[in-house]
Amino acid sequence: MDVFLQNVPPHLSEHALRKQLDPYLKNLNIQDWHCHKPKGRNFGNITFLSPQQAEQFLQCFATFTPLLIFKTIVKCKRNNRGAPDPFLLRSLTKAAADREIERSQPQAPERKVVFQTTEVSCGFFTYSSGQVCYSSEVNWPAAGGQAQFGKYSIRVTFDGVNGKQRIDIPYRIVDNLVVSSSACTLTLTLWESPRLYRVHGTAGSTRGDPSTMTIEALLAITLSMKTGPRIQKSRLSFLPGGIGDHQDIIGQTSVYKLSVSPADFMESVRSVMDRGLLTVHLQDIPLTPAYALRFKCGLTDLENKIAGLAHVAPFDIIFQMEALAKNGYLLPWTVSELIDKWWNSYQAFNIEISSAAVKKLFSQIDFAGVGVDSSMFDPDELWRYVLANEEEVKTGRSLQLISAKARHNLVPIYKVNVTPTRTILHGPEPEAKNRILRRFPDHTDYFVRVQFSEEDGSDLMFNATISNDEIFERFRTIFREGINIAGRQYGFLGFSHSSLRGHSAWFMAPFVYQQQLHSYFTVINFLGNTEKIQSPARRAARIGQAFTETPHAVSLADTGITVAELSDVESPDGSRVFSDGAGIISDLVMDAINAVIPGKKAGSTCFQVRYGGAKGMLALDPRLDGRKEMYIRPSMVKFESSDTANLEICDAASKPIPMVLNRQLVKILEDMGLPAQWFLDQQSKALARLRLMTANIANTEHFLTRQHIGTNLAFPKLLRRLERIGLDYRRDRFLSLIVESSVLRELRLLKHKARIPIEHGISLFGIMDETGLLKEGEVFITFDDADYIADRYEDLDHRRVLVTRAPALHPGDVQIAVNVVPPPGHPLRRLRNCIIFSRWGSRDLPSCLSGGDLDGDVYGIIWDERAVQQVKYVHQPADYSRVAPLEIGRPVTSTDMASFFLEFMATDQLGLIATRHIILADQRDQGTLDPDCLELAHMHSTGVDYSKTGRPVDMSVFRRMKMNKYRPDFMSPAPLATIKNRTEIVFDAPTAPAAMRQDDDDEDVGPQQMFYCSDKILGVLYRAIDETKIWFENVKITTEHDSGIWRELLDHLKSACDKDSPARGYSQYMKEAWEIRHAYEDAMWDATSDFSDHAAMRITELEVFTGNIFNKSGTQTRRQRDRSVKLRDAFDHMAKWGEYMIRRHDNPRLPYDDHDTQGGAAEDNETLRLSIACLHVALLKDLDRIGIRREGGEFQSFKVLAASCAFKELDAAIRRRDWSNMVFTNVGGVTLN
Repeated sequence: MDVFLQNVPPHLSEHALRKQLDPYLKNLNIQDWHCHKPKGRNFGNITFLSPQQAEQFLQCFATFTPLLIFKTIVKCKRNNRGAPDPFLLRSLTKAAADREIERSQPQAPERKVVFQTTEVSCGFFTYSSGQVCYSSEVNWPAAGGQAQFGKYSIRVTFDGVNGKQRIDIPYRIVDNLVVSSSACTLTLTLWESPRLYRVHGTAGSTRGDPSTMTIEALLAITLSMKTGPRIQKSRLSFLPGGIGDHQDIIGQTSVYKLSVSPADFMESVRSVMDRGLLTVHLQDIPLTPAYALRFKCGLTDLENKIAGLAHVAPFDIIFQMEALAKNGYLLPWTVSELIDKWWNSYQAFNIEISSAAVKKLFSQIDFAGVGVDSSMFDPDELWRYVLANEEEVKTGRSLQLISAKARHNLVPIYKVNVTPTRTILHGPEPEAKNRILRRFPDHTDYFVRVQFSEEDGSDLMFNATISNDEIFERFRTIFREGINIAGRQYGFLGFSHSSLRGHSAWFMAPFVYQQQLHSYFTVINFLGNTEKIQSPARRAARIGQAFTETPHAVSLADTGITVAELSDVESPDGSRVFSDGAGIISDLVMDAINAVIPGKKAGSTCFQVRYGGAKGMLALDPRLDGRKEMYIRPSMVKFESSDTANLEICDAASKPIPMVLNRQLVKILEDMGLPAQWFLDQQSKALARLRLMTANIANTEHFLTRQHIGTNLAFPKLLRRLERIGLDYRRDRFLSLIVESSVLRELRLLKHKARIPIEHGISLFGIMDETGLLKEGEVFITFDDADYIADRYEDLDHRRVLVTRAPALHPGDVQIAVNVVPPPGHPLRRLRNCIIFSRWGSRDLPSCLSGGDLDGDVYGIIWDERAVQQVKYVHQPADYSRVAPLEIGRPVTSTDMASFFLEFMATDQLGLIATRHIILADQRDQGTLDPDCLELAHMHSTGVDYSKTGRPVDMSVFRRMKMNKYRPDFMSPAPLATIKNRTEIVFDAPTAPAAMRQDDDDEDVGPQQMFYCSDKILGVLYRAIDETKIWFENVKITTEHDSGIWRELLDHLKSACDKDSPARGYSQYMKEAWEIRHAYEDAMWDATSDFSDHAAMRITELEVFTGNIFNKSGTQTRRQRDRSVKLRDAFDHMAKWGEYMIRRHDNPRLPYDDHDTQGGAAEDNETLRLSIACLHVALLKDLDRIGIRREGGEFQSFKVLAASCAFKELDAAIRRRDWSNMVFTNVGGVTLN
């Protein structure tokens, strides 16, 4: 029931009105209600879930007691304008149910603790006579301000030079809090810079009383309310108005001190400590003497020193030295002294060090502060660290890893992360080659990848109430002026399509190559002729082809491959190109390509390529037998280029890709008439598999193998071997964590993203039928056998199939085709792992599927007869007119392309459009066929092409769509899960329902969403999975953990070793084993740092081992997904290299597999003993290595590596013994049967 409110103060926002109404309704014990108030208007509405409670409210405030809001009497009456919004009532119903569930959960105190500030300062910790001191660099007067310790963050507000200023400090970035009771100060050490804002006004807050406001102020507020969402805050890159220049030191100073009022100081401190959210030290910290060094001067001196050495000293060492200061690990004058020690030692004594020795300091340096020894920051001690590190580096084992990576077409690339406040140096990190890096193999350090992001490495998010203008101006300055790194000036070069969407770009510094100075202009001209293109987006996209990762390349001159042009295949009216992006190659060319592709990808018949200015797919055409030819079509050529020496390989169709549904596809299939039971059956099968994953070791092994978890270490088989000898892996915390996290990831994708695997389906690259066999509406799908596919391709002849392509938002993005298997001996039967489309008809099928083509697009196919036969409707595909690129009427400059990069970064709205589409599709009766949903699908298509056309989506149509604020329950956030102490996954305690929660942390983090129980299939699927129940009953391993399993395994291996080769023990291999462990764990440390988006917070060993970056919400961001792919490859290389070191194979590139029982290079069981020695040292505390690590704890996976190698070597030793016994017996005249 609705109650209408009249005479509401017009300046109140909906959030503020709710705060005013809340005490009245609490007095009446009414909990299930919601208010709505138009901006700037003097009326509102309250919706009550219970009509009886609505009558109770009216009886009280419409009859007896006036409803007072800011001394204004608000009139109340029954709203007779129709029934309440049904989605609102469903949301209130769900909120009430959630509240009942959560009443049984213990709730932490949520009210904020407030300190009254007197001053805020930013500085750093240093030491005087061994005692930690605080040095203030910038001070802001903050009398009358507040420091609020809320539920999720600390918010500091005070009056600044241009209005109120605000510092937001999430608890997750606080390393520790030092409380000084005598000085009444709170000193925070941070992992990253806080968020800084200028607050523009107080409209909508409850602090202003309209009775005391001026007419001008009220008028300004009212007018602003009428113009739509108002900018409430501006994001800042530094805080102005301080005594000192914050801009110069913010990137390197991570300590903030709050001087607060002594009133109730310790009581408030105890309230903060009782929450257990922060590490708190109670200690008085003295200030540094007045004559102490100043940070800005120290940075200037360091920059001058680096500039003086840049042309004579190795770049890689200077880079690491500068990173120690820029990333906030060491004070600039400490780094200056360290550089002096290095350079003087080199000149006087010819002492050489490597960059790896300096880079290891990052893992050895802790935050300066309470409880940290001052000697760690002494330049003499740091130099001792470097020399000791160099001794370890000289073992050469890390160089073997670098060499192995080089053989896999990876090159070390330096990276820079530009945030709103900092410029952070990373790397070098292994990266796949592209055309530029391949062209200048000895100058790759003159190219850097620059990432523009939030402070924590995530995307800078759009918020209609926050202006990011100053942040984008900072980014624009970087593009315009470049970045000075180690004495080199790096300027903007270009970006690929994927890096644009990931907000990263390539920068380069000038260098001399082959007696020519190379800069932006020479490199771009080398790529090809793009000067005639007058669209910044189009030219950037064409240049960006050269930055696409191409791990492998084939030299046409060395292989004798010839190139010819082949005409495109078009529709009869010439309006459609059926061969868009598709070329062909002969058998001999295919063999030449496969020869440069390592491992299991060799043997493919289809390849995604770059060649000069051309891009697309090349597929085998057996009819070209005997010739070394490849044919390029005009549709593949995007610009003219003379750089045609190499055929570059982006990807290969080496294996079928599992078919999984997603939320958009599920909704379209529902609108095509598929019954709910089919979806529930598919989900139930997937859920049953996940439930059984930890039930027995066979299921666990199969699951881990299918997920490719530790397969290069034979980890899945290791668990089975442990069981065979009576050892339960669940006794070990790390082994359990690997299994738990892997299953949890799949479970959360299943529930929160509807990522449902389809065993009667597959995803494949698309190519065209060159032979003309397939008729209009026919396809041929061919794939290798796999355990996640229920059928063989030969058995699918003349089967109707559903074909689609992601992203699918339009109901016509799913079509039905007939699969035709060619007769034996037909040329198409030679192809593998692709879907082949017909060349006949009025319109090519790929273009009907979300605007697809054949230049590398992947298509999803479902042939499940229960699904295909129950389809009731097949909708017409979308037919959007081609959008012409936005041109500027003159040649495009690098400044134009940089401006487009920033414009795209600020205005890309694809996520917003897709979110609204799925909400409206759930709420509207016609689903995806609703006119608004069709319009959103069109807008999404335009947004996908934005990166190529430069034409952003017209959001005016988006804003005019009628939309409520309620969301289906399947879009509600997942329970947050974190990796606690790097050893355990824990779920955060549930919070109150959003509709009922009175968050005291931040009113403007976004609208508080209300969720209703969706009665469409996505809601049904979502509620069918009880994530928490499955976690605790089927996934969470409850076996008591101990470390004895590894000691028992060591005893077993020692016994087996003595039995099969009792000649001598393994003690003589302990020194080598320690060296291998150190080398492996150094590589692991590098991976935890290199693959983190954060300058100081590294990812966990668990994430490296599983190849999946953990996201506490359960859903990875796009950047996390991309980095996870690279992380998995990096760990594969690391695992192979680790096995190479232990088993002494001649070639670390050897593709070990789980069945590898071939012995190491030594045939006298030396490698077996070395493996056991490695396992032994893995169980020992590493007390000899200098330095401590910022986040403590030793790595665990070396035990897994050593045990796996030991089992393989034991099997090889047994085989050698058995073979020797057989030979001996044969010599003696007896034959063994």
